[in-house]
Amino acid sequence: MSRMEIVSGEELELIGYDDDVDEVLSSGYDIIGRRGASGARRARPAYNAALRQAAAFKQASSGVVVRTQEPTKSRKLVLPMSSTGTVAAGASASITARPQTIAFKPQRVLVPATIAPDFTIEDIKVGNKSQLAQSGSLPGEAFVQGAFDAMLDMDTVQTSQDFVLQVTNISGAPRTFRAAIFGRAAD
Repeated sequence: MSRMEIVSGEELELIGYDDDVDEVLSSGYDIIGRRGASGARRARPAYNAALRQAAAFKQASSGVVVRTQEPTKSRKLVLPMSSTGTVAAGASASITARPQTIAFKPQRVLVPATIAPDFTIEDIKVGNKSQLAQSGSLPGEAFVQGAFDAMLDMDTVQTSQDFVLQVTNISGAPRTFRAAIFGRAAD
């Protein structure tokens, strides 16, 4: 819940707000007051919002009150991706990650240069939606450290949604796939 502060140390007389004041104060809300032109104290709009929230608490006395948690910060994070074992020669694998943030917006896929020639990227998905302009294979080298113009504008991965890289091992030996996904996250 948002927290209000009392900005005046004086007692506040509210006219026309009988028992609702006690309910608001017992719900953990403080009241912000000011004097009107006539010198009488009046409640600010924040008080009315507190009354509405207190009424919601009263109506839900036998249930649970839930509110949406808004993100409080945005920052750059990295999402690790690796196969659980080796990908057999000529085989494909879906590498799945589920970011543990409110939202994660992937902006760059980074495949180590040491394994990039051994893999093609068949698809990049947010949930079940492909992030490629059309279907087809992309060389792993397109996503190495020094790749030119490798920043992407992919869909945002929501809470409990999968981010999937579908890869194919094109080398003649089993290989472990690894990648790092750089992006912005909201917490």
